[in-house]
Amino acid sequence: MSIDGNEPDRTPKWQRRPEQRRREILDAARSAFGCFGYQRATLSEVAERAGVCSGTVSHYFGSKSELFEALIADQFIGFVEREEAAVASFTGPMRDLLHVILRDIWEHAWTPGRLELMQVLLVEADEFPAAGQLFCRQLGHRWRGIFGRILETGMANGEFKALDPNVASRVVLYSLLGTAQKMAVVGKFDPEMPDRDLVLQGLTDMIDCYVAAPTPAIAQRAAATHETSKRRKVST
Repeated sequence: MSIDGNEPDRTPKWQRRPEQRRREILDAARSAFGCFGYQRATLSEVAERAGVCSGTVSHYFGSKSELFEALIADQFIGFVEREEAAVASFTGPMRDLLHVILRDIWEHAWTPGRLELMQVLLVEADEFPAAGQLFCRQLGHRWRGIFGRILETGMANGEFKALDPNVASRVVLYSLLGTAQKMAVVGKFDPEMPDRDLVLQGLTDMIDCYVAAPTPAIAQRAAATHETSKRRKVST
């Protein structure tokens, strides 16, 4: 092994520690489920990609549904927990925190194979076992909770305008992930697709406009416009 640690792990697979084998199987599962979907993916396909036999996959994870649930936990739950902790400990402006969380989710989503896995969650959710469906619902609830807490705190301190947190959290989350998924699909055929960082900046600016409390000047203009509109209705 080289001093800088960049040499690949040449340990024979049969000698590797259980945690190494488990990691390889989960990485192979992400690739297989992302490529074939939940229904079409098989333990044999996962095993082939991991370089092990199907019995080894079953030994570590049991059935295909149990492997899929373990994969979702591996890919998303730890990340959500870290973001929840970041929100709970943050003490600065909520606009700054919102920008941090938006970037964190954006970069996490673009990890190779992850957007494809998200697409499987969206398209094949009805095909998952009951435990898998519950798992996905809980995951969505926690993501919306993160944005809901940011928005509610921002509204309370005057940074954000009055919004329904249940609606606004979905608008923000779906805008972010929906754009990433669309870029991943359309980008295969669109040579002029903008850089991901530029698109994220555009999304951030759009979300800022959606949630920001109006400045006094804007509020005065809006009130004047509303008053003018009322007088016109009375006169007619």
